Amino acid sequence: MDRNRFTLMPLTRSQAAEVLSFRYAPPLDFYNPPPAYPGAIENLIDPKWQFHGVEYDRQLVGYASFGADGQLPGGDYAVPALDIGLGLHPDRVGQGYGGAFVSAIIDFAINTFAPQALRLTVALFNQRAVRLYQDLGFEGTTRFFHHQTEYLVLMKPITPCQAR
Repeated sequence: MDRNRFTLMPLTRSQAAEVLSFRYAPPLDFYNPPPAYPGAIENLIDPKWQFHGVEYDRQLVGYASFGADGQLPGGDYAVPALDIGLGLHPDRVGQGYGGAFVSAIIDFAINTFAPQALRLTVALFNQRAVRLYQDLGFEGTTRFFHHQTEYLVLMKPITPCQAR
């Protein structure tokens, strides 16, 4: 996968509807979005949440959010950083997209928002994601529980030379 072939743009109404239909196989079904409800699409396309569709060769392969949507109650978010939430399309999980997908999101975040650091919050049982994030330079900072699930907060400082 070529990370330069990914494009990110604000989530469209049709992409939001598709994201709400994502259904993962166990144990990743933990990440299934809630069923569509009145206002769900409008929430996802509201600019304050910074949801973006992630396309590869003009096909929606996932989404990313930038900001408070990437935080969960109970986590330590005191250090300034850009929080990233993300989801790879269930049909793409386990097919070698992960590294390039997350790298493209990181590149976009650095070039668009110029943060001092990036932060991800991930369920600790999702060791494949934890390893991927660590391979991309994120380091675990704190752990916490939310709704009986243990989470890990990971940070990646951004140096001026990383911004393009």
